[in-house]
Amino acid sequence: MRRLRLLGLAAVAVLSSTVSGCSWACTTIGWIDAVNVELDGNAGAVVAVEVCTDGVCASSVPLLPASDEPLQVMTAVPDASATPSSAPADGALLFSTERIDEGTWRISFPTRSPDSLTIRAVAATGEVLAEREVTVEWERVGGSEQCGGPSEGQPIRLDIPS
Repeated sequence: MRRLRLLGLAAVAVLSSTVSGCSWACTTIGWIDAVNVELDGNAGAVVAVEVCTDGVCASSVPLLPASDEPLQVMTAVPDASATPSSAPADGALLFSTERIDEGTWRISFPTRSPDSLTIRAVAATGEVLAEREVTVEWERVGGSEQCGGPSEGQPIRLDIPS
């Protein structure tokens, strides 16, 4: 009986050290994948970048020209008759765009990364200055092979004509 108890304690010790040092438990539950759009040529003419994938397009917030006028602040008033919006439908792709500097925009995907995108550079008049369809090759830059992690796409270049 004593031998069986010692054998059991040894098994528990080995098992607990194995489990505590094991890497199969994924601790990261979400991450953001991103790709940069690099503008060549007349990048200063671009005020927004539009991204399309799977038949859905979204545009960044257009850059506003500098003004001496004070910025108006508006307060949203909830509509009591409106129903609260729900989470995106299954399969919906969420993404955002942000301007890093005059020649670089970053597209971020918090839920999943598409293989193909259409990127458009848009002028203040709404004119599409450049458009390109691309296949994005994603490379994991964090996390692990087992659990996944954030990925970066190769930069997408758009040539903006003068």
